[in-house]
Order: sequence, then structure tokens, then C-alpha cells
Amino acid sequence: EANSYAIYVSGEVKNPGVLRIRSETTLLKTIIAVGGFTEWANKRKILIITKENGKEKRIIANYNKIVDGDVPDIVINRGDTIIVR
Repeated sequence: EANSYAIYVSGEVKNPGVLRIRSETTLLKTIIAVGGFTEWANKRKILIITKENGKEKRIIANYNKIVDGDVPDIVINRGDTIIVR
């Protein structure tokens, strides 16, 4: 699809795969879009692989802390990979 972004979601989510979106999104919205977590998901250690200044960067996100408002939601950009263990 023209003007779309692809992000990749793998691991313990209900519908892993390539997710096409029209603009940047957030981790919470991405988890909703893939149907949520499986019962085995570790919501406290979600790996996000992104690029920053041309270099790969790895971020560990805690879904529970984002939902509780303890930390801000994470922006997901085109080409990012999210792995739920």
C-alpha cells in the first residue's frame, strides 16, 4: 500500500507478523492491533529494535508500567521490530 509503514511483531502475541500502518504509532496501539498477548507473554520485558542515527538500538519496555502511567508510551516507527517473549 502506498504511503504505508511496516512494523514487525513477533513472539507471544495473538497475531504476529507484519503490521501495515499509515503513520507512526505507539507500543500500546500496536499490541491492540495484533490482538493482545498470549497467556505466556512476559509483559515486563518487551524488546523493541529500532534505528537511531543509522544504528540499531534495543529498548526493553514494560507494558504494565506504561498502562499504569509510570512511564510514557513508546513511539514505534517504520521498520521497527517488536518481540514479546
